Formats: sequence, C-alpha cells, structure tokens
Amino acid sequence: MRTVSVLLAMAVAMVAHADPLGECRQLEISDREAARTCYLDLLSNPSAAIRAEAAWALGNVQVANRAFRTAVEAAPGDAAVKVRWGELFLSTYQVADAEALFGEALAIDPDNVAARLGLARVALGRFEARAKKIVEDVLAANPDNLRAKLLAARLALEVGDDEAAAKMLEAPLESDDIRLRLEAMALGAAIDHLRGSAPSPWEAEALDIHPGYGELFETVAHFYIITRRYREAITALERAVEVHPTLWTAHATLGINLLRVNRFDEARRALTRAHDGDPYNVEVVNTLRLLDSLDGWDALVGDDVILRMHPDESGALSGYVRRLVVDAVATVGERYGYVPDYPVVVELYPRHQDFAVRTSGLPGIGVLGVAFGDVVLMDSPAARSIEEGFDWASALWHEVAHVITLGATNNLVSRWFSEGVSVFEEWQTGPSRFHADEAAQGAARYRAMPIGVVEAHREAEMLPVAVLDEGFIRPKYPGQVMVSYNQAGLLCEFIAHAYGQAALSRVLDAYRDGRDTVGALESALGVAPEAVDEAFAAYLDERFAGIDPAAFEAAMEEAANLASKDDWVAVARSARRAAENYPNAVGPNSPYPVLADAAERQGHRHAAVAALMRYWHAGGRSPTTLDRLAGWLDDAGRHEDALAVRRSLALVAPLAIENRMRLGDGLLAAGEPRDALQEYLAAKSLDPHDAADAHYRLARAYHRLDETADARRHILLALEIAPRFEDALSLLLEINE
Repeated sequence: MRTVSVLLAMAVAMVAHADPLGECRQLEISDREAARTCYLDLLSNPSAAIRAEAAWALGNVQVANRAFRTAVEAAPGDAAVKVRWGELFLSTYQVADAEALFGEALAIDPDNVAARLGLARVALGRFEARAKKIVEDVLAANPDNLRAKLLAARLALEVGDDEAAAKMLEAPLESDDIRLRLEAMALGAAIDHLRGSAPSPWEAEALDIHPGYGELFETVAHFYIITRRYREAITALERAVEVHPTLWTAHATLGINLLRVNRFDEARRALTRAHDGDPYNVEVVNTLRLLDSLDGWDALVGDDVILRMHPDESGALSGYVRRLVVDAVATVGERYGYVPDYPVVVELYPRHQDFAVRTSGLPGIGVLGVAFGDVVLMDSPAARSIEEGFDWASALWHEVAHVITLGATNNLVSRWFSEGVSVFEEWQTGPSRFHADEAAQGAARYRAMPIGVVEAHREAEMLPVAVLDEGFIRPKYPGQVMVSYNQAGLLCEFIAHAYGQAALSRVLDAYRDGRDTVGALESALGVAPEAVDEAFAAYLDERFAGIDPAAFEAAMEEAANLASKDDWVAVARSARRAAENYPNAVGPNSPYPVLADAAERQGHRHAAVAALMRYWHAGGRSPTTLDRLAGWLDDAGRHEDALAVRRSLALVAPLAIENRMRLGDGLLAAGEPRDALQEYLAAKSLDPHDAADAHYRLARAYHRLDETADARRHILLALEIAPRFEDALSLLLEINE
C-alpha cells in the first residue's frame, strides 16, 4: 500500500509539473481558496502563457492581457496562444478583438478546431446563422469533438429543438473532463426547465460535483430570457449568485432583467454589485449611466398605464401614448380573449442609443421597440421619423399586442406567433390600419408588402412555419428578419381568413397549455404544419398575383424621368401603371403622390385629392403628403375629411408644433374645444417660437369651454409678450364682456 501511495504521489507530481494549470483548475471545483493560492504561485512561472492564464483565473485581466501579448511576441507562430488570448477578449466583451485573434490563429493553422469554435462562439453571441455552419463543419471533420457538441446543443435549444439538443449532450454527459460534463449538465437542466420540469435532477448532480457552480443557473436563465420568460430567468439568476457570489456576469444579467420587469431599485443594487466586481462590463457601465439620467424623467402613474418619459416630450406625447395603450389593450385584448388586470408600463426614449442600452445594455441594436411582458420600451418620435420608416404609433400598438399574447400564454407563446399577431393587429386594428372599404377590389384590398417579401415568397425563401422562429433568431440572409416579421403577420392573416379569427385565439390557448408550434397548430387548426405551409403558399400566390416588382420599379423610374421634363400626362400614365403593378404601395416610392402631382399640374385638383385619399386610406403616412392633402380638403370645403387627415398627421409627427396647432384649430372649428385644448397644450409644451400666439390659442379654447379664469390668464400672457396683438385684444374684450 505504501508503494502504491508513493507511486500515486509521484504520478500527481508529474502531471502537475507537465500541466501546472491543470492542478489549479481542478482545485477550482473542490477548493476555491486553494485554487487561488495555486494560481498565485503561477504568476512567477517562466512561461508568459501560463502567467497569462493564472492572472486571468485570478480576475486580473489587464495583467493577463499583457502576458498574452508577451507570449505571442515570443512565439508568433503559436496558434494555441492566440486562441486563448482571443478567448480572454471574448470573456471581456471585446468581441472584435477576439474575432481577429481567432482569424490569425486560423491563418497559422487552418485546421485549428479551437479557433473555429471560437469564431462559432462569436457568431453565437451575435445571433448569426454562421454559428451553426461552423459547428456543423467542425463536427463533420471531428464527429467526437465534445466542445462542438455542446455548442450544437446550445444552438438547437435556442430554436426550441430540445430533442436535437438532448441528443448532442449524450457524449458530453459521459465525458471524463469534469468541466465539459458540468456544462452539459447545465444545458440538460435548461432543457428540463423549458419542458416545464423544474427543478431539474441535473441541478443536484452538478452541485454535488461542484457546489459553487452558479454557471448552471446562469445557463438556465439564458434560455428563459431568449424565450421571454423574464421572471423565471430572475429566479434562476438569483440562485446563480447565491451559489456563486462572485459570478459577476450573473449579477449583471440579473440587474438587466430586473429592469425588464420594472424592479428598478433591486436592479440598481444588482448592477452596482456587478460593477464593483467587474468594472469592465460595458453593459453594466452603460446601464448604470442610463439609470442616473432617468432620475430626471417624468413618471406618470395611472390605473391602466404607467409612463416614463423625457420631460421635454411628456407634455406633447403622454396624452397620445395613454390613449393608444388603453385602446390597444381593449381592442386587441377583446379579439384574443385576454385583458390584463395590471397597468402597462411604457417608456419612450428620444435617443435610440439610450433605448438600446435600456433594452440590452449595449448601443446599436436594430429594433425600435420591445415588450418585456407588461413593460414596453420604445424609441420616441424624436429618435427616428416616419421618413426613416418609423411609424411610432403603429409600433406602440404592435408592442401592446405583445403584452396581450405574452400575458395570455404566461409568456409561453412562440416568437413567430407573437410577432405575427402584433404585425397582423397593426394591419387590422392599429392607428395606420388599411381601410379596405375605401379600396378597390382584388389584390388592392390588402396592405402592400415590402418588395423583398414578395420576392422571398416567389424565390421559396420563406421558412416552414414549424421552424419560422429561426428567421428571427439566426437569420441566414440579409433582410430575413424583415421577411420573417411579414411572413408571420401574413400567416396570422391567412389563419384568420381560412379558419376564422377565433382560430388565432385557439393557437394562443395551445401555447398556454405548453404545446410547441407543431402541437399548437395541430390542436387549434386540426391540420399538420406541412398542410398549413402548403395552403399558405397558395394563399400568397393569390395575394401577390397582381404584383410585378420589376415592372413597378421601371414604371416609377420612368415617371421620375418624365417629371423632370414636365410631361405630366405621361407621368400620370406611368404612375398609374406602377399602381396597377403594385397596388397600395405607400412607402417612400409610392405612385400616389406622383399621381397627385401630375393631376395638380394639369389643373385636376379633384383627381389629385382622390389619389392622396387612396394613399392615406391604404396606410400612407408621409407628413408632407398628409399636410398637402389636408390643405386641399379644406380648400374644397371637406372640413370633416381634412380634420380626419390632420388627426393622422399629428399622430405621425406629434412633436411638430404646427401639426398640433393646426389640428387644434380644426377641432375648435368642429366644435370640439376640449380636444382642441389638449392639442394647444401639447404644442405649448414644445416651446413654440411664437409664444404669444400659443397663449392666444389656449385662451380661445378655454373661452369656448367657459373656463373664463384660464382664458383671461392666457390672453393676458399673450398681450404681455405682444401688447399690440389685435386678435388677442379682441378676445380679451369678448372675455370681459
């Protein structure tokens, strides 16, 4: 026995000498303090690469970075060191630097699996489709690579394929490498949680091996987050930091998700602790700075809606926002049989970068609005205009529809169906809905689709409904996310057309009961997803039958060339041909404003008005075009129609003072002084250049409401600014009389 003990001790010593990092890493699982001592001893190791690893393990990333630089300078042809340096960058949020180093490693060694998997992890974090291709290529060449299998399992689970994920985990769960086995257990636990089996048996088994393995719960939380189950994610993250109090990434993610459910004070505490432990986490730094700036915002609390808005915008926007939210909750909720019994929280951000940080901790994200259950975050109209493709009122309606579908299913609805309902409700019930009763028959009865959607259908680039979520999570071609949004909306339109509106509610019920997309469609519609795909394709063939994108573009280009020659008869002919090829196209390249120009130049105002009315009814929302239409309608004595158009115009561009003033004038003339007053107050809050005129208009509205004290106060304020303001003097006499 003594001989065996001596031999074992000699073997351990030889292993430690051959792999000094291995002993420290093993101790991390069993004894963190001993591991720390072990790594401290390695800081004096003659190998710069080992010193880098030790400093990294001790949390000193600056020392680690310098040591890796030294190691690479000493051995520029060592691909393995570059890979590890890249992984350090990846762990410290410097993704571009990590990607560059993985590329350099592959330039040295094109078959370096670790570098290829490093690139896969970069793509994984960016939700890029190439992550899957890289992992598949690695497994094709190295079928037994366990790290690739773990990444493949993660990718499968992200798109809801838990069976494929479980299959990929079989080998890693049997690995002799404890770290790989623990990671596999974490993914196994995530599968159980997503299947509704929590707690998972893998939790106890993993913690028995490594009692401080908080990463297990952090992994579970990740999959809750991407399936929009934020409260469950918070519970998992709280467990993660309980098990591993210095797991700073979990503290950071906990803080960001507490914000998503409107728990601001707890979120700030979690983020502060994360920053204290890891001051280099840019998401945490950005979010804490944003929270400081939000302290000066207006918080408007009501029974149905809680608004957080920048004080420069709250006076102009709060009335519209509150009305839109209440109307959307009532309208969409009634259509789907679910009306929340809690207030909806809405935050509007005048700077897109602030919205991006509030949403994800990082600037630069492409979305313009997001719903975290009953918390809606959005760009305000100041962040992006309608000319840039941002119809903020429709976007708000869209996000409130998410509140309905998420609430109705306890957040179990698939991404494609929730997005599909929101897009469909934008078209059907939203503030820029298509007025089918005003449209011609045939294909023109539908809202126009972006050209890319028509082409995606004709090129068979749309995904089967069973895997449509992949189009949102990991798009494979530019524009696929846009196509997927519209495809989801079209699918809901098709289901309502073929099976009735109630079928959409039945799909929601099936998701609430825990079914996946296949089960939900089979339960609600009584057909397999493949049958839905086939019937949907036929539906789109008919829907898009009259659309010829190439002919449309050619006709519009021809119209533009003819307009430069003032040949307005020919311009009208080309624009009409464009409208025939693409009915109800109301984007920036719409034929209807061109038709209106041509008719007006020929002296046919009636035809010009008709063209713009068609544009407006089809959902066109260009402020310049709507203002022109309203003016023409007023000139024609069609004041009621003009007022309706001005309502749309003020909603599209509510921060334009003149829009609010003109709408107020129209409302006052129509005998609606209370609504006119609200428009004038909104305009006044935007600090108009002509303050005297703003006070005068307010006085007129108050006077019509018989609120004499307020009327007199505002008219005196107007005269204080402009003592010779004749209209104000006349109104003062009228008030006094």
